[in-house]
Amino acid sequence: MKIFSIAFALVLTVPSAAQDQSVLEEIQAEMANLREENQRIRAQLDQMNRARDPELDRLLRAQIGMAVDSAMQEAQADRRLTGGWNDGFFLASEDGKFSMEIGTLLQFRAVATHRTNPIQGGGDQLIQNFTNRYGTELTRSDVILRGHVYRPEIQYFINLGVTREWTGLVNGLNFAKDVWLSYDFQNDWRVRIGQFRIHFNREESTPAGHQLAVERSLLNEAINLGRTQGLEFTWTRGRNMLTLTTGDGATDPALQNGLRDVFADPTNPTTPEPINVTALNPDVEWFLAARWERLLYGSWSQFQDMTSPMDSMPGAMLGISFHGQKGETTKGPAQIIADGEDDDGNTLFRVIDDSSKWFSAAADLSWEFGGSSAMVGVMYNWVDNGAYNDTYQIYGLVAQYARYWAPKWESFVRYDWAEFNSESGGFTQADSGVLCFGVNHYLDGHQFKFTTDVNFTIDETDTIFFSDVAGILRDGEDGQQVVLRTQLQLQF
Repeated sequence: MKIFSIAFALVLTVPSAAQDQSVLEEIQAEMANLREENQRIRAQLDQMNRARDPELDRLLRAQIGMAVDSAMQEAQADRRLTGGWNDGFFLASEDGKFSMEIGTLLQFRAVATHRTNPIQGGGDQLIQNFTNRYGTELTRSDVILRGHVYRPEIQYFINLGVTREWTGLVNGLNFAKDVWLSYDFQNDWRVRIGQFRIHFNREESTPAGHQLAVERSLLNEAINLGRTQGLEFTWTRGRNMLTLTTGDGATDPALQNGLRDVFADPTNPTTPEPINVTALNPDVEWFLAARWERLLYGSWSQFQDMTSPMDSMPGAMLGISFHGQKGETTKGPAQIIADGEDDDGNTLFRVIDDSSKWFSAAADLSWEFGGSSAMVGVMYNWVDNGAYNDTYQIYGLVAQYARYWAPKWESFVRYDWAEFNSESGGFTQADSGVLCFGVNHYLDGHQFKFTTDVNFTIDETDTIFFSDVAGILRDGEDGQQVVLRTQLQLQF
């Protein structure tokens, strides 16, 4: 302001300076003073720059960086990225209404087993009558598509698998494991419709690629509820989550072992199948499953797998579930019998209810400690088999613990035990248990990891409890097995 005033004064006084020498000398003196003041101000500015706080410099640079990023985002708003990689390949429309993520799960597995008392005769003798056997397989090869349509609240999920020797299916056949559509109401409620796993117990609900061991426990493989075609309602508020499921019923949890005989006669068409079937096929008269989960502390997202990496936050979750269903009565000729006569002498007939009734309960408690994790769960099944006119009880427990001893290395131990009782004694089964020790090497989290475990069976593994996918097969009385499994997993 002072410079402007002097300049303005110069403009006004220059004409008069020629007439008055004293005014010119006064102006020259004033300019000299201005030069001195200018030098003093520059010196002060240099001193201030040298004394500036380095933290202030950092903040200024950060503010400039954010401003640049914001400007770039605004510049790119009209050109939205419609394809690329973000922990998986994705496609999207420019307006954001549609999206698709493309993923896969590949599990390459080698299995070696030793049985001290193998089954003799019956079934496939090349498999049943050996003491030592080993081989390799592609256990799971899934192609996964997921995303949203029209709005982010409308989600879809498609899991297309390739069969690996499935009862009643041609090996290598492509089929739909999971196909569902969901809508998030944004007010604590979410509804899902289609074919999906029943959210009943922690181990089965956790994806196959997010387990600790090479395969889920023998107890889970024996009596989980499998998949259904139907509706699922989920209510979430704060630390509580409630899931209700209804539809075509839980599927036979063990299609490749004797539990199929427990839940229904193998020739009975009312046994639900785990793959897409027509709407009017015989299945159930009613079915309902409910699960309540309580997040004791931590976050929901950390319980999407079974591990707790180093330096992750601690957490704990409790889950309690119930399930019930009643199969349809076949109403065939064998089920219609004479039941006396009426007053006119006409024969009365009645239909024998040959349907199966199935009730189950489960509870589990999970902990994550930031470098170690633990889970304990119990399961109980009660079955009234109408075809065999018998009732059964199946129950057991599973417990596991894992600990990291390096950022990418984790050791774990798991024990599961199960018992089966029939009212008539038609099925005989001793207590069965499996002790598992293993190690995980996370090359890139669950996306690329290497797992090895060794399993020791306790007591007999008979008609009811065995699992082909787990590599634990039937053996004779008091037989013990040692099963070594190694797996390389690719997932994105």
